[in-house]
Amino acid sequence: MPILTGKVKFTGRFGDLISYKRNGKHCLRSMPEHVAQTESTRNAARAFGDASHTGKLIRQALAPYLKGKKDGSHVNRLNKKLIEEGVEGLRGFRFNQQTRIANFVSSHILDTDNILRIRYIIPPRLLRVTHMEIKLIAMRIDLATGKVNNLREHAFTHEFTAKHEDKPLETPLVCNANVPGKGTLMVVLQANPYMGKYPLYDKRFHCTEIIKVEVPPLDTLSKKQRRQLRYKQRRQQQQKLQVNQPASNAVLAQYSRQSDSEESMQQLPDSIRDQLSRDTRLKEQRE
Repeated sequence: MPILTGKVKFTGRFGDLISYKRNGKHCLRSMPEHVAQTESTRNAARAFGDASHTGKLIRQALAPYLKGKKDGSHVNRLNKKLIEEGVEGLRGFRFNQQTRIANFVSSHILDTDNILRIRYIIPPRLLRVTHMEIKLIAMRIDLATGKVNNLREHAFTHEFTAKHEDKPLETPLVCNANVPGKGTLMVVLQANPYMGKYPLYDKRFHCTEIIKVEVPPLDTLSKKQRRQLRYKQRRQQQQKLQVNQPASNAVLAQYSRQSDSEESMQQLPDSIRDQLSRDTRLKEQRE
């Protein structure tokens, strides 16, 4: 793995060379002459591309609210979550893994009417924290273009009067997260600590968490969005089938060669025997 040591350093492709940064060093490698891709690798690359594109649009939409409230791994974690569970699976995603919203806000309920009610605000275990800002960001975002169609923002600052304050708010905090318009509804809750009138830039006490994702009905989506959603659903179904499959085709073929007699069939595991029986019936129906 050659390393660039000269004064001129770059990242990206230059002719048949590719320069990239690894562990703080600029490394160099050559372009492969031929890349053999199977159907599985092409599907995986397509799924990763879709997830990366969607994740970028979400991050750009939330960028004005993420300054100092995210860790270095949030990009990869967001893409992984989108690949595995889709947009609907982003509920509970934290942009900063060092803390969670439940450490600062207790008994917060977001009802089906999209009204958030908060009764307790928990003081952090740090004497310098005198105030805590609770912020709700609800937006309608078009995941095909990244355009934010509508936005609603609520901010509430709570002052801690005692070191260990464990009592409900005199008036429960109520925030309306109903945002009309088209697109996916994404509701984000933040906790931002303050030391007097100055914000405390400590990631142990900064939290930005997605608490709700509401995908619009299919009939309100564009053709491109419907196509992407159907593809993601098919990918999720294929992954579930692969997880639930009792054995690979190679293993089934091996057992099928060893199970010519009824006696040998009885010695096989139940899952393998059932799969072979189904394969035999399908083969007879085709013939």
